[in-house]
Amino acid sequence: MPSSTNFYDVLGVSQNASDSEIKKAFRKLAVKFHPDSGGDEQKFKEISEAYETLSNPDKRKQYDQMLRYGIPHQGMGGASYAGAQAGPWSDVFESIFRGEGAFGADWGTGFGGASRSRSRRGSDLSLSVDVSAEDALLGTTRKVTYRIPSTGEQQTISVSVPAGAVNGGKLRYKRRGEYGSNGGERGDLVVTTNVAEHPLFKRKGADVTMELPISIYEASLGCTVEVPTPLGAAVRLKVPAGTQSGKTFRFKEMGAPDVKHRGRTGALLVTVIVKVPTQLSDEERVAFEQLQADDTRSYREKVEQYRTTL
Repeated sequence: MPSSTNFYDVLGVSQNASDSEIKKAFRKLAVKFHPDSGGDEQKFKEISEAYETLSNPDKRKQYDQMLRYGIPHQGMGGASYAGAQAGPWSDVFESIFRGEGAFGADWGTGFGGASRSRSRRGSDLSLSVDVSAEDALLGTTRKVTYRIPSTGEQQTISVSVPAGAVNGGKLRYKRRGEYGSNGGERGDLVVTTNVAEHPLFKRKGADVTMELPISIYEASLGCTVEVPTPLGAAVRLKVPAGTQSGKTFRFKEMGAPDVKHRGRTGALLVTVIVKVPTQLSDEERVAFEQLQADDTRSYREKVEQYRTTL
């Protein structure tokens, strides 16, 4: 005798059940029968297949039409419908599961048996973690908890943020995403790193940039400045006399670890910014006026040449 079990019976709801009732019933059963929790894998596949059809308005409408014909199904996941023998109604139901409608692309190709429901890989899930600039440079570990949409269950994973992590970087964890259907594998979990701004250092991949303010006296006469590096060391920068504002000095392998090339380290790029005093004492003003009067160099030669041609 063919079984009278249908998708509504599998989820334990009435045929008039609302979408929220169907979803609630599925979540409860999914948690109970999920294989990862020691449940029945075949039963989990059955409730997943039932939910896949009843949670889709179009598929549910077509399925209800089949039930009104008095054709309940026997078994799940490729078993025959309306009795022990495969027939045209099996193709109809398989078309519904594939999203092709009651009379899908394979209808009319013959009654030689039902095609099996296709397995589907679960979708990828995504989340983000906030990381300080220092932790991004040195590497850190974060425990994060996220929810599986289909079952509502909470899962926790330890995210290893690599040394040299960049803002917007992606970390992919295989088969930690949404569950697949009909035996399909789980999707992935994609974690995005949100790296906070550092008050001094800026990032260009593995290279690190910084601005070094110096006075007009230091720029004119030259100086030596001890400069911090991102990883905590310090280097001595010798600024030659006459250095102009905007001059950049490069220190190899003093930047951040290169996440794309293990074992490599980027450079530290130090840009000198010459600061001009905004206020002068009386003595400073007199000194500057005397220096200006004694200075016979031309600083705007090209500008003056162009002006004479107008």
